[in-house]
Amino acid sequence: MLWEWERPHIDRLLWNARTFGREVVQRYFANWRALGEENQRIWETYYRPRPAYEPWDSWQAWMREYRALVRDVQDIAEEHNGRLRHDRRPIRQDRQERDPSSP
Repeated sequence: MLWEWERPHIDRLLWNARTFGREVVQRYFANWRALGEENQRIWETYYRPRPAYEPWDSWQAWMREYRALVRDVQDIAEEHNGRLRHDRRPIRQDRQERDPSSP
């Protein structure tokens, strides 16, 4: 298969989507022009209105979303694997209130 080497990446994409309650849809395009038009639509709908660095408010909103995502990933990893012995991060207050017996 031409794209056989991408299979592990596709599997990881699907796993991430399931983990965070997202949906991945495989789409086919009649030609390269149709693919380009869809990419343009996605760019204009989702990325252009909120540029990464300008204006500053947009950047701050992106950083809040990113930090929330990182916290969720850390929580999921800790639930699955527990905290590591060398992990010296302080326990977040909200987790300690939920489960006082947590490390």
